[in-house]
Amino acid sequence: LALRVHAGAKYKRTDVEVERQIGEGSFGIVYQGKIAKVKKDVVLKRPKLTVEGAAELQEVEAWMNDRVTRDARGSCADFLGSFRVTPDESYLHSSSEGVVAKEGLWLVWRYEGDRTLAQYMAQPDYPAGIAKVMLGKEGNNLRGDASVELEVTQATMRQIFKNLRVVHTAGLIHRDIKPHNLVLTNEDRFKLIDLGACACFRTGMNFAPDETIMDPKYAPPEEFLIPSDDAPDIRKLFGPVALAAGSAAWVQHKPDRFDMYSAGVVMMQLALPSLRTNNGLMTFNRGLKRVGYDLFLWRDANKSQLKRSQTAVLDAGNGAGWDLARELLRPRAYDEDAATAASAAAEKQRAKKGEDEEGTVL
Repeated sequence: LALRVHAGAKYKRTDVEVERQIGEGSFGIVYQGKIAKVKKDVVLKRPKLTVEGAAELQEVEAWMNDRVTRDARGSCADFLGSFRVTPDESYLHSSSEGVVAKEGLWLVWRYEGDRTLAQYMAQPDYPAGIAKVMLGKEGNNLRGDASVELEVTQATMRQIFKNLRVVHTAGLIHRDIKPHNLVLTNEDRFKLIDLGACACFRTGMNFAPDETIMDPKYAPPEEFLIPSDDAPDIRKLFGPVALAAGSAAWVQHKPDRFDMYSAGVVMMQLALPSLRTNNGLMTFNRGLKRVGYDLFLWRDANKSQLKRSQTAVLDAGNGAGWDLARELLRPRAYDEDAATAASAAAEKQRAKKGEDEEGTVL
């Protein structure tokens, strides 16, 4: 891919210092570090060049971060720029540079925190840890407190929908919404990270009609952003033609529903402790598929296993949580009104709030 980053500063490998590894995915490794001269904390990501496709995905992520910086600022981690280490440079580095001389394109973000929603949900005293950070609540009795879990779910989903609304308005689909890709910043709000799977419907970048990138635990049943037999190859079009084709495809096929389904899975994990493990989530997905992706039918089929204390978040407000989750998790209907799904979800909950202040999910 003949891509280059345009947003942010152009760094050199000698401009940054790596302090510690804070994350690792299938295609890249993430570090906390500093800009050496000003001692500004940053997050650095380098590709795993031994993994097929990692270098290309890193270039795509650089392009997407550039796009987000211009058109969806504030929804994702604050992108600062990049630097590139060539094969020749990687062999000529001094020992003091250490890992930062590893070959490939390095991406640089402002350090805003390194704890993800997945890490908070894995804590044995959930929701105590996240409630302290997000809500300023402290105490020894927060674990299992339904009212606190409801507040955490409300605040988290509100922020997810807000971020997705901004991203979707820019013509982008994140395509990898999950707790691991939601970082809680120092400003006590969630931002989206990891744009390697993101697709742009204004240019066709990272969108191939007959290919998909997804985590099957969080992806909707249709798997593709657009049915492959009816999808225009926007990548082969240019300028206004590509924009028109992408806009028409968005209106007809509603690819933003892909992210909204994933958000629905995240909401169910926040609400039901049994879904916070991989096995529990996969069992839920299989069960939901068996009943045709109707969450109410799944609830009825599992009534004997669902204790009321476990479903308190979804039951609040006369079942407002169940209603919203059912809307998010249903298969895509292409004959619906074409309003942006994230905006529609937020509006639905604002209306619900007027009817029932206590039970609103958002």
